[in-house]
Amino acid sequence: YSTSPERADDRLIVGLFLIPIVYGVIANVVLLIAVLGNKSIRNSPSYFFLIEMAICDLIILFFAIIVQVSGIVFRQAYFGSPYSPLNYVQFFATQCAWWTFVCTLTITAVNRFICIVFPHYYNQIFSRNRSLCLAFSAAILGICFSTPNLHPCCRLIWFFDDWTVSYYPATTWYIQFDLGVNITTTSIIVMCYACVCWRVRQVQSKARKGSKNRSELRICLQVGLICGVYIFNFTTWNWITYMGQSRWLNAFITSTYYIQSALHPTISFIFNFQIRNECINLLGLKTLIHSGPVNQSGANNRTTNVTMIS
Repeated sequence: YSTSPERADDRLIVGLFLIPIVYGVIANVVLLIAVLGNKSIRNSPSYFFLIEMAICDLIILFFAIIVQVSGIVFRQAYFGSPYSPLNYVQFFATQCAWWTFVCTLTITAVNRFICIVFPHYYNQIFSRNRSLCLAFSAAILGICFSTPNLHPCCRLIWFFDDWTVSYYPATTWYIQFDLGVNITTTSIIVMCYACVCWRVRQVQSKARKGSKNRSELRICLQVGLICGVYIFNFTTWNWITYMGQSRWLNAFITSTYYIQSALHPTISFIFNFQIRNECINLLGLKTLIHSGPVNQSGANNRTTNVTMIS
């Protein structure tokens, strides 16, 4: 692998894959430590969904190294055959994380819809106990959606020679199920954000006057960007494949998963000031950035009010 001229393309694609994978792992770990390390943030029900999505991203990236990157490097020495149980059973775990993420993201879009359009019902619908139940329900749905992948009729297989993932057999009914679920969740997300945009235009003048309203709009933008990345990923998987077939096109489609998992924490760092401040503290950069006045005890004042985020 390391010296063969015939494997030059494999070495290049492994290097390109590892860039978003390594960054995504580091960013999601930092995000989890920052959220879980702050009592006020981790006890906020709306952060349960953010934690769940970060865990899903880490699972996807972990198995990307175990299955996809290792499969390209070692080929038959690792799998024996693309159809071996080692291949499709590990992809079952990846699919569990993926479908859990999709369900959680859809709940997150509904969360923002209720928060902006029906704010008086928000605390009642997304209470701590109900938010926990919704988070666990998303995980259960993710496992249920992935269970058919263990059956011979619906296996998802990594073809390391072609740098692509494909259902086997190619005529499986699960392809239509996959497409149907993604279209349904995308439609829910689009409708929720269409209503959010309509409501924001109605209260635009008020939003400019209240810092709380501005914060909620920034959170909506954050979640909207994460949803946009998901919709782009769904589009590339289901439509670009009809435009042509090549190993490099396969590699691009596969890389969208890694890029997506790396973008989620990045968006959170940019648009959530409290998570950003926690990360600065965690990385020891607070002394380099003026983050606020110093109290009598000599410690920097820290904001304790948690801005709601999904």
